[in-house]
Parts: sequence; C-alpha cells; structure tokens
Amino acid sequence: MSSSGNKKDCCAVCQVPATLTCSACKSVKYCGKDHQREHWKEHKIECESPYKIESDAILGRHLLVTRDIQAGNVIFEEAPLVVGPKWFLSDREQEVPVMPCVGCYTPCRIGGFGCSKCQWPCCSPHCEDIANPNTHGGIECDILKLGPSPKNTGDLKAMTDYYRPDALLVFKCLLLQKRNPKKWKKLMEMQSHEEERKGSDLHEDAEKRVVTYLLKNFLEPLKKLEEKTKEKLLAQYDATILRRICGIIETNYMVISLSTGLELSGVFFTACMMEHSCLPNAYFQFNECNEFGISVIAGRDIAAGEHIKIMYTNMLWATHMRHEHLQITKHFRCKCERCCDPTELGTYFSALKCAGDANKKCEGGIQLPKDPLDKNTDWICNKCPMIINGEQVSYLLTQMTEEVKTLMSRRPTVKQVEGLIEKLSTFLHPNHYHIFSLKHCLIQLYGNEMGYKAEQLSSGQLQKKLKMCEDLYDTCQKLDPATIRLAIYVAIIFHEMHSVYMEQGRRILDNDKAKAMEAFTNAKNVLEKAEDVLEKELDGVAGNKLNDHILRAMKNVKFYIENMCS
Repeated sequence: MSSSGNKKDCCAVCQVPATLTCSACKSVKYCGKDHQREHWKEHKIECESPYKIESDAILGRHLLVTRDIQAGNVIFEEAPLVVGPKWFLSDREQEVPVMPCVGCYTPCRIGGFGCSKCQWPCCSPHCEDIANPNTHGGIECDILKLGPSPKNTGDLKAMTDYYRPDALLVFKCLLLQKRNPKKWKKLMEMQSHEEERKGSDLHEDAEKRVVTYLLKNFLEPLKKLEEKTKEKLLAQYDATILRRICGIIETNYMVISLSTGLELSGVFFTACMMEHSCLPNAYFQFNECNEFGISVIAGRDIAAGEHIKIMYTNMLWATHMRHEHLQITKHFRCKCERCCDPTELGTYFSALKCAGDANKKCEGGIQLPKDPLDKNTDWICNKCPMIINGEQVSYLLTQMTEEVKTLMSRRPTVKQVEGLIEKLSTFLHPNHYHIFSLKHCLIQLYGNEMGYKAEQLSSGQLQKKLKMCEDLYDTCQKLDPATIRLAIYVAIIFHEMHSVYMEQGRRILDNDKAKAMEAFTNAKNVLEKAEDVLEKELDGVAGNKLNDHILRAMKNVKFYIENMCS
C-alpha cells in the first residue's frame, strides 16, 4: 500500500506499526499503553466529539462539525438500530432462489437447509446464529413458525413467494419492541414521510410486498395466538405501524455490501441525519466483523462550522436524474452548487450540442438547461437563439438511454462502443454522461479485447486511449475533487493509463532506455495514485478485486524498473 495509508496504522508517538486504537475516537493508533498515556494530553482535545446535532426548518436534523477534521480521520462510529436483508429487490432478484441466511446472512438457496423450528432458509443446520436471540432465535423464530410455510418444497415459485427476505427488515424493526426497547424508541423518532409517501409507487409496492404479506402470514396468526394464550408478545403490529416502519426504512436505510457480493440494509440513528450533497465531504464504511457498525470518515479536510455531507444518489447521473431519485426515495430536492449550475461544475455533464435551426447551422454552440432545478425547463444555446423545450430533451435522452443500456448489457465490442460514441456525439457534448459511460467502457476494452490487445494497438490508438483516460479523469476531478465517491472509476482510469505507459515503454526499451524508464516511472506513479484512492473502497468486493489487479500490476512495473537499473 502507499505511504499515506501506512501512516494511519503507525503509533502516533514513535511511528512504528501499531494495532492499539484510541477507544473513543478510533482515529489514532499506538504501539502500547505507555505511548497512549504519553500522547493523551495532546490527543485529548482532538478526541472529543467533533460534531453536534443541529436542527432547522429546511434541513431538519443534521450534523454540524465543531472543530477542524483532517481528511481520512474517523468522525464517528455507530452501531445500527437494525440490520436485515436488502430492503428493495429488483424483479430479477425476486425470482432468484437465493437469499441471506436467516441467521448469519451467508447466501443460501431457498429450498435447501432450513431452520428446524420455522423452516426459514439458512446456510447450514449448524449455523450458530439460528439460535441466537439477537439474530434469529427467540421471538423472531417463534413468530415466523406461525406462518403457513409451503408444503411442496419442489415448487420454486411458491417457495420464493413465501420466503420474502425483503419483508424481514420491517419484521426485525417490529421486534425491537421486545428485543431492545431503547432502539425501538429511537427508531420511532426517525422521519418516515408518511404523508408524502401516500399514493406513490413505493408506498403501493411496500403495501403489497411487506404490509399485506406480514399481516396475512404471521401477524394475524400472532393475534390469534395472543387471544388464545392471553399473553401479549408484541405491543404494536397493526398495518399503521408497519406502514410507518416502511416509511422510516425508505427514508433512512443504508446499503451494506458484503464480501460475499450480497447486500444488506441497515438503519442508523445518527448516521441517517447526515445531509445529502452532490459535493460530499465524507464517506462511510461498514465493519462486517463487528455487527455491521458504520464508520463515517472525512473524505477531505472539513472545517469547523461545516455540515457532514454524504451523497445518497449516483454522482455520475445528470442533475434531473439525481433529483428524480432523491425526490422519490428521500422526498427532497438538492440545491447544492452542482445542482444549481447548468454546466455542472464546468463538466457539461448533461450538455447537448446545438445544431441550430433549419435556416442557420450553429457552430460550437452548447445547449444547457435554463433552470437546472426545473425538470421541465427550456434548454438554451450559449451562442445562438435556439431554444429546445424540456419535453423534447427528455424524449431524446430517453431514447439514448435505452440504446446505451441495451449495448452495455451485452458485453459490447470495441467497434460497437466506438460506433455508438460516434452516433451520440452528433447530439451530445463530449463530456456528456452517456459519452462518459461509453468511454469508460472503451478504455477497458482497448488492451483486453482480442484484436485490440496492448501489443496490437497502434501508437495512435495508444495515444487515443491515454487522451480518453486524461479527459475522463479531468471530469471526475471536477465532479469529485477529493475522489470520495468515484474512487473505483478513477482507480480504473489510472490502471488503464498505466497499461498505456507500460506498452509505450516496452516498444522503445531497446532504442531509448531513458524514455522507456520515464514511461515505466509514469506507470508506477499512476498505480500509486490508484492505490491511494482505493483505500476508501477496500471494504467492498469491487474495491478489493481491483486492488489485487493494481498490486499485481505494480509488481510487474517494479520488475521492469529494477531490471533496467541493475
């Protein structure tokens, strides 16, 4: 790893590798108790909570930084109120007969092993978490076994219809009443946007797949059991409270990506107060080995008085797409610097090329939204009087989106991607998000596709790939200067740049050793940058996999450099 990463793992006093961590702030390490005590007077000021909870009429509750925080420092850590299976499953995911183990969340096949009491799918009959009352055992298992589990285990459709992991998250929230009343109280304080949700597609979907499902299969049988035994197991479990929980989850849940490739959902009381910005200053990681606790980390230097900001949507979506997603899922519209800027921070990420009108062609004109916060706004040219209404732009982009999606889902070839870039470039700015996506795909195809292997590329094609990498990186830097959200994309760009430098160096190695060494050194430098930006993605499957590629590439680069120096 890079030197910047190593420093974080060294003793604050003597700088030797250390494993003892300050239990309060989790930001400083020590080689032993003696150096921890020695450093305390200096560290005490830094160790106090660096934020406070504030509230106002527009933002609601949010987190205000009370002192300067350096990039890379942990701002706070928090245990979840509840963790459960992924909240929203796509149509395809609902059909796949795989779900997280009801005990430990290991992927398991529906119709395979099941809990001996309630029959819900588990990874093994010996899974220790099946009997654990904090995970599945106790009241959860007691209520789930009241359901009419499918009799025909060979009917896969009946099995996937009945064993609904997405509804388990709401069920686990409901059980906090019994398992952890303090957490239940905190959960009920969280925002649910119940009124805004009424009549929406998300509300109707949750009504069918969660509320009706839980009531019919488990909670109505629970009511009959309570009437029979005269013993109350849960205080509240009617449709009203289920709908409220659905709203709380939709508004606040966070996706937890597991090393297995599966995703869980978690609800956190404090972390969920972090406000959204398309220019975030923090990111978060989950500790899979410690009950999925969250660590919120400064993505750049944060000054006292700033709010802690993360991003709840995709940084590589256009403004209208980000707004639509935030409005549906979080019930608010972002008004950050990027959203208010028609050029999206000078990237022209949504810009169209102006073709002029029938009478006069427009040379070099750029069509931009007059009011980027209004999805129906007119689009105006910066060079001529040409105006396009929002409906026309929306129709055009919808057609292009379908074309790009279709191509990208089919393992496209170099020729296909180049062809679509050429076609769309007639209408779109060179930095448009569709062009960005296609070019990011293309730089990975150059050097890997048969017929386009690195050694088969012409000097012109190598230079073309390098220029694309540089342009893509420039866009990423404008959208995400501290590489908080685009670490994977940027690391891939650096990795592909390294491959160009290496091939250029190999081609001139026999004739010009000095220039070859310069090329190999450039390759080493960009790989070091890739290592640095990937540090914030090492808790995920994609980040770890890419990091392995980069480490192998670095080993190869060093081999070339060392052999030239020997």
